Amino acid sequence: MAGARTTLLVLAAIALLLQAAPASARRSNTKYKKAAVKKICKATSFPDVCFKTAGKHVKEYRTVDPLSVLHAQVDAFSKRAGAARNRVATKLRRASPAARVALTLCGKFYLDVQDNLGACRRAIRHKDAVTIRATMGMAAQDMINCDEQFRQVGEKKNPLARVNQSLGKMAEVCRSLSNMI
Repeated sequence: MAGARTTLLVLAAIALLLQAAPASARRSNTKYKKAAVKKICKATSFPDVCFKTAGKHVKEYRTVDPLSVLHAQVDAFSKRAGAARNRVATKLRRASPAARVALTLCGKFYLDVQDNLGACRRAIRHKDAVTIRATMGMAAQDMINCDEQFRQVGEKKNPLARVNQSLGKMAEVCRSLSNMI
């Protein structure tokens, strides 16, 4: 009886150790991954934008390399472009007639960005850096086109200017990352 009880206690202690080890290993692994993301992002055109967006998603990837950071950037870009479309919908309610025209076109440009990001995701799977750069170039151009619409209709202020600037930086980060694959 005493031998069985001792064996059971030893097995319980081993089980506890095995449960505790993965948590500490995960913490150090996440720390390593964040350091790797930071190193990769330093080589991009906007390191701070790169790290802020990719650093949040580091846990989702087994390995951290330029391809996984690029994938995280494209996912973040897609989320922000979707948020930009939602912002267009809210701004339309209070916009002048001229601004409505520009906002409606910007909404279409953001849809185009989503299409380009889909093509970019497919290119990532094939490690096709040329297509990635081309789709990011088109996405960046969509932001410029949105800004231009406000100038063309005579609006002094573009309510999407900061969003477009942020998305433009993300496109440049993706282009920089595509040069690393």
